[in-house]
Amino acid sequence: MKYYYLLSFLFFFQTSFCQRDTIEFSSFSIQLDSLVVTATRKGFDVNDFIKMIQEDESFYKAFRNIRTMTYTSDNDLKMFSKKGKVKASLINTINQTSDGRCRTMKTINPIISGKFYKRKKKIRYYTAKMHDRLFFTYGKVCESKRIEDQEGYDNSKNLTGMRKHINELKKLIFYPGKKADIPFIGKKTAIFEKNMAKFYDFSISSKTYKSKTDCYVFLAKVKNGTKHSKTVIKYMETFFDKKTFQVIARNYHLSHSGTMFDFDVKMDISLNIIGEKYVPEFITYDGQWDVPFNKPEVSKFKISFYNFE
Repeated sequence: MKYYYLLSFLFFFQTSFCQRDTIEFSSFSIQLDSLVVTATRKGFDVNDFIKMIQEDESFYKAFRNIRTMTYTSDNDLKMFSKKGKVKASLINTINQTSDGRCRTMKTINPIISGKFYKRKKKIRYYTAKMHDRLFFTYGKVCESKRIEDQEGYDNSKNLTGMRKHINELKKLIFYPGKKADIPFIGKKTAIFEKNMAKFYDFSISSKTYKSKTDCYVFLAKVKNGTKHSKTVIKYMETFFDKKTFQVIARNYHLSHSGTMFDFDVKMDISLNIIGEKYVPEFITYDGQWDVPFNKPEVSKFKISFYNFE
């Protein structure tokens, strides 16, 4: 059942085209706006761009970087009732101190409401447990020097329990469009494969992110009229800095309704650059899930990261 709970955490456009063009691939086609069409004539290679999307590790590296940096984060997590009223919440500020390999974390001004905890300070909600597991550190934690020793990275065959669930969650957050090892729906996350690509409209456009960064924007959006059960990723929007081709933001909408479980999750993540390192800047999550014999969870959270050193 923990696989189903994992989905509660998931983990992120519309464009008017004055000129359109379409690039055909073996499994799908991609619509380009006028500025991208012009860019292709000047040497922009759509084939290489798509390959980069499929192989990009920018988000993984950004989140990995915060393990070795000093920073502050503000956390605001709320659990809601069916009627939309807040029934439990946690608000706090975290100060992490790192020497480049080992880190410690201090919690400042925690504000807790409702029955957020059970006895002995055990978190009541699984969504909140996942949030805690991914972003909070207790005691002194030191990182391995080898990437493959990092928890949940490229070593899934040797993982079990919570570590395996975290690994599958990372796949959906850091490597969208790839198959995830989740019962019943894992194949549906591989949106670039032929059997899934037919359900999507793909496009590349030119936009300015937050009025300051010129970007190429790749959008995968479910085609109108597609049966809800055919897909899990309803849209996936990725912003690439035109100068560096670095991913600086992603927006997702994942949704599924079935006999075993229901979920509807939206997640937005933006990155920032500190020196030569990319780090997460802001995360928002808005989601709900429901599985048989368990109470539904409806939650929202926001995390902002700043004061990096």
